[in-house]
Amino acid sequence: MKIKKKKEHIRKQILLKIKYYRNSRGITFFENSNELNNEKVKLESNELEVVVINLSRQKRVLLTTKNIYYLNKNSVRKIVGYNIERFDYMEFVNGEKIIEEKSRLKTFWLRFKINFRIGTYRIIERNNSFIELKIWKTNLADCLNDGIKKLKFVVTKYEGI
Repeated sequence: MKIKKKKEHIRKQILLKIKYYRNSRGITFFENSNELNNEKVKLESNELEVVVINLSRQKRVLLTTKNIYYLNKNSVRKIVGYNIERFDYMEFVNGEKIIEEKSRLKTFWLRFKINFRIGTYRIIERNNSFIELKIWKTNLADCLNDGIKKLKFVVTKYEGI
């Protein structure tokens, strides 16, 4: 059984987790419910915007109190927060293959990516479908990682009113 909680309190709980990225470039926080969402996304009645992460000029990720929306130039893909299984850093997963090739240049490039946590990330759902994201700023990846962790917790424990 889920505990009923106001959607404003759920948003505040997620914002507390990602408050360290407030002054980062490319991250827009939604503090008040009267701020307008200029994205073309239809939100559910018990859902509020929390943060928008701009990956590039055409690609962004909208984190809400229930879902994640991946906004491409022409399409919107919705990932239900309850169906998120994990958030993987693919450079770490595929790094073993590069190290076995023994190419010094590729190994150096891999080490650079791992040190700064940039590169390819995947949001994997329970039905083994995934969205692959290219993130080239460390703060964006860390903010999305913390946001997904908190969203998974909030969605399994609380129900928004």
